[in-house]
Amino acid sequence: MKYYQEITLIDQAEISSYFIWSKLYTQLHIALAEIKDTNNKVNIGVSFPQYLFEKNDKNSKVNLGKKLRLFAQNEADLKKLDLKKWLDRLTDYVHITSIREVPENIKSYAIYKRKQVKTNAERLARHRVKRGDIGFDEALARYSNVVTTTDLPYIQMLSLSTSDEQDKKRFKLFIEKRSIEQSESQVFSTYGLSSESSVPEF
Repeated sequence: MKYYQEITLIDQAEISSYFIWSKLYTQLHIALAEIKDTNNKVNIGVSFPQYLFEKNDKNSKVNLGKKLRLFAQNEADLKKLDLKKWLDRLTDYVHITSIREVPENIKSYAIYKRKQVKTNAERLARHRVKRGDIGFDEALARYSNVVTTTDLPYIQMLSLSTSDEQDKKRFKLFIEKRSIEQSESQVFSTYGLSSESSVPEF
């Protein structure tokens, strides 16, 4: 990844950063969906430079911070995305830099991936039974140890998969960070996240 743009959330007295993250990320998701390929993938990845997840018994520090970086291999990809157009309504809440070159001599890389949390073992078991290959009790046993909660930082999102305003569901986009070596692949979801493609850390 050779080029990036950085978005910084501007502190607001009356509006929480959680609200701004939600609006910002919804717009970013729509923008990335506009340039996805036939596999629903994009070649632009994100990082959260101030990401914090420290959990212990006494106190936890969990935060996405106030910065978001978008990375691409080519400057043209970021120009095509046209962040300023997509975030036009948020100009009072975010600052967007021009496209910049990633510094040389990057020492560390990370992946930022979506962590999906299954909410209900019984619902999952009922869904599995519909396949017809196992019974409810066996399905329930399989799903009884499914992760149903996490303390990872998240962004509150609104499902855009339905056009009916009343049917739109809110969900938490949990984001997990893992430090890894530089990856060969540069393939990301329309959230800019990936379980295998890394982005530079600096």
